[in-house]
Amino acid sequence: MNQYDLLKRLARQCLKKPPFLKNFPKEENKQLAVQIKNWLERYGTSDNPQYRNEIQIIRDFLLLHEAASHGHVPVLKEQPKTRFYLVIDTNIFFHDEKILSRLNEHDIFVLPQIVLDELCNRAKNKDFKGKKSQRILTYIRQFPAERLLRTRVDRGDVYRFLPQFQFHTATSNDECDHQILAVTKRFLLEKKPAQLLSNDFELRKKAAELGITALSLQEFLTGR
Repeated sequence: MNQYDLLKRLARQCLKKPPFLKNFPKEENKQLAVQIKNWLERYGTSDNPQYRNEIQIIRDFLLLHEAASHGHVPVLKEQPKTRFYLVIDTNIFFHDEKILSRLNEHDIFVLPQIVLDELCNRAKNKDFKGKKSQRILTYIRQFPAERLLRTRVDRGDVYRFLPQFQFHTATSNDECDHQILAVTKRFLLEKKPAQLLSNDFELRKKAAELGITALSLQEFLTGR
């Protein structure tokens, strides 16, 4: 672990548990503050977007440490967390069987009926994908029920929520996509923050046309 990664990790740990104790800053925090100050003098002006967020975390720690050293005990208020309704496409499960474990504790996992049907149909096969589908379904059944929302839309809902699309030329794959998009759109129309997770580029493209935030698995995991 290089010096930058170490400072970042230590700063995150120090900022993790508000409010700070009255004996803040502790001796080890004083040493960390000196390291951070020296580091910021050398590297704190970096314009690299990859580091911008982390540099701000480190700066926040330094400001809090300075305030505490003058007798001001800062109290960090946790920002209210947005509860996202994460609509997950079938292909996400096949890239990461344990995707549900990557959700934040306050998020709700949305399972469209069309996705569940697709997993059940594949689980009937005895090939690699069939066995994988069986493991995924077992994992879904073990997931906490209060954070699992199974939902379906009928054809009328699809027409109502997706008026932009032409349905007379739709293939069976299009119909699956339309149901997943309609589920996501319904949550947004109900003023609930919903996001779609899919590795299907065409599905994400359709989502963008509808004003739906759609993330690939890599984008989702990078942003957590």
